[in-house]
Amino acid sequence: MRYTFLAVLAGAAATLAACSGGPTNHANPPAVPTAEQGSPPPQTGPAPLKPGASPAHGCPVDAAALEKALTANGEAAAAVQLGKGLTDVSCAQGYAAARTEGDRQVLLFQFDNAQARWAFAGIKCEQAPAAIRAQLRTCA
Repeated sequence: MRYTFLAVLAGAAATLAACSGGPTNHANPPAVPTAEQGSPPPQTGPAPLKPGASPAHGCPVDAAALEKALTANGEAAAAVQLGKGLTDVSCAQGYAAARTEGDRQVLLFQFDNAQARWAFAGIKCEQAPAAIRAQLRTCA
């Protein structure tokens, strides 16, 4: 009985190998991706550029950079209820707009090319030229 069981098992293995396209190679099993190979690291810094876009005039910009510009202006930071931070960031031609997660106010920022940094420009979008406001989805 023991030999019959081994013969059946060997026959099943041969059948499976034939069905799968050949013998299996157990000496070199397929590589399993490691954590380093599996997924890319989370992104930090500004959002990636869209094809054809250029980083001129500070765009693109992320919420962290705009929050830093807001807190650098002590008077503005005291007047704004930031809550958990900024959201709905949009950027065009040296202007950026974002909403506060606290009271949902729209804040406008302007990029200073000479100092290569963002500065708080005001609450609402009226300080930006009309053509640029139309490009800022947060101002629309």
